[in-house]
Amino acid sequence: MLDHVSLPEAVGRALRHRILNNEIPAETRLVEASLATEFGVSRATIRDAMRSLQAEGLIAIVPRRYSVVTRMSLEDAEDVCFARYALELASLDQGFGASRKDLARSLRLALDHMSVAARTDDLDALVASDTLFHEVLMDVSGRRRLKELWSMLNSQMGALMRAGIDRQGIGLTEAVERHRGILEAVTEGDLDRLRRELRAHYLTDPDPELTARPDRTGDS
Repeated sequence: MLDHVSLPEAVGRALRHRILNNEIPAETRLVEASLATEFGVSRATIRDAMRSLQAEGLIAIVPRRYSVVTRMSLEDAEDVCFARYALELASLDQGFGASRKDLARSLRLALDHMSVAARTDDLDALVASDTLFHEVLMDVSGRRRLKELWSMLNSQMGALMRAGIDRQGIGLTEAVERHRGILEAVTEGDLDRLRRELRAHYLTDPDPELTARPDRTGDS
């Protein structure tokens, strides 16, 4: 099916792709007039696109001046990761759901898509596949409101992953491999390991600035 989107959304998607793939690096100023000329749209369209990118944490807007590409702060990244960890852990409270084999199959497919995105150096596509991977875990509980809370954080995942990859100095392939333990735990049917893998995935960060701090989440 054709994906019909508005002009601001189309421009926003194009800019998001460039920002996530570092074609427009951090601290780059985005000027309305220049972007309007490049895309052949009005400045109002550019402003609408910028507001969506600001909501995703990818840019900061300086009123009546310009916008600038930003990176999510360490503190904000910790908050987003903890929220997703808590929600995904809650989804697994009653176990693997109706069919563990189907769950493992869906996770493996999403991980394969992530690997393809990593090989083509496309973080934008990797973020989409990462969202699908974790969505599979969120669907285990079947709880609609829990899923809605989790979905509210999705718009910030691009900013979170771009900032994390830059801060830790890792490649996209390593970012993908950090999901491998989750898949293995489901394949093995080891719920305790799955909980540990989720904790490590979201709450363990090799960045020395983070690991030097006391563990604020307590012992597992």
